[in-house]
Amino acid sequence: MKKLVFIMLGLLFLVGCGQTAENKDEAEEVSGDVETKEVQLAVETKESPESVQINITLKNNTDEEKNFEFSSGQKYEIIITDPNGAEVYKYSKGRMFTQALQYLKLPSGESQTWQETWDKKSAGNKIEAGEYTVKVLLTGKAEGVKALEAKAKFTVTE
Repeated sequence: MKKLVFIMLGLLFLVGCGQTAENKDEAEEVSGDVETKEVQLAVETKESPESVQINITLKNNTDEEKNFEFSSGQKYEIIITDPNGAEVYKYSKGRMFTQALQYLKLPSGESQTWQETWDKKSAGNKIEAGEYTVKVLLTGKAEGVKALEAKAKFTVTE
């Protein structure tokens, strides 16, 4: 009876090791060549005298469709910080989002773009000139895709 228990434990150990090695290979494949094997999030800004246009692009560079699940109507968070690193804008602040699961299917090689406009105000006041940083975080999750974040810098002139 003891031999049978040891054999069963040994088999379970071997099966567990085999799965770990298999998962390791998959993780290496997903994190391989940035240009062709990952899902990427990018952000670009375009400044005008009164506002900053923020373009967010989610691109599927993998060989398979990715299905993103969002826990609310919020697809992304935008945070803008001033030259000292202080937060001057947060997209979700003062907004309400639907509290329902939402989905986005992103086929291989395809992209999804969103556009937002910020009025260059913080707490109701125009911001000062200087270099600002915009950080975008995708709020959705997809199997095999790490948390996605993108940053860009832009300069506000007088």
